[in-house]
Amino acid sequence: MDEERAERLGRVFAEVLEKQSFMFAEPAEKAAMPAAVREYVLASMTFSGHWRGSLELAVPIPMCSELAANVLGLEDDDEMATARGPDALKELLNVTCGSILTTLAGDQPVFDLSVPEVVGMFPERWKDLLQSSDTLAFTVEDVPILLRLWLGRTS
Repeated sequence: MDEERAERLGRVFAEVLEKQSFMFAEPAEKAAMPAAVREYVLASMTFSGHWRGSLELAVPIPMCSELAANVLGLEDDDEMATARGPDALKELLNVTCGSILTTLAGDQPVFDLSVPEVVGMFPERWKDLLQSSDTLAFTVEDVPILLRLWLGRTS
């Protein structure tokens, strides 16, 4: 990923995270990320139109509850926050994707976005994301997360 695109992607993600969930993302070096993680989930979605591609976000499972709690005004350990955690992560990814596409392509091109999905993540997938040139690393409250934007050919 070129430096300008990486900077824009990082800025948009940090802004969306802060506005939506009152959490703060700090850019991090991929070399400083752990080689493997446990108890993480992967949120992903695809898009097509002016470009086709995908956006993926790897976060620890407890962060999902914290996202939901912040959005809903609940405590992190509230049952409602735990139950709504995956939905909060999907919404964060959806808003981030829309904002990134608008930032990169402008507001004229039309994109079709898939419904975001959240799945458990194996340590091998973390390694794959970490090694991808399309991946950015962040820390959110000192916790490592990865964000990957893949763009295919224009239509």
